[in-house]
Amino acid sequence: MATEVRIVREWDVDVFHRRVLQLEDAGYTARRETYTITPEMNPDTGEVTHLHSMELVRAAGADTGGKAGVS
Repeated sequence: MATEVRIVREWDVDVFHRRVLQLEDAGYTARRETYTITPEMNPDTGEVTHLHSMELVRAAGADTGGKAGVS
């Protein structure tokens, strides 16, 4: 059986968690072992920001429970 994989990458932690929850509601399973936080520094200002990312998977053809349009 094929699997659908989505990768969520966001700089804003609130947006990241919201997108992960939306995908979980749509039938995806978060692969927690793929969760990473990558620090990045703006060389001009010295400001450090963090990129949050994680893979989510769903069996191809899995029922979305009537929820569509999650990107």
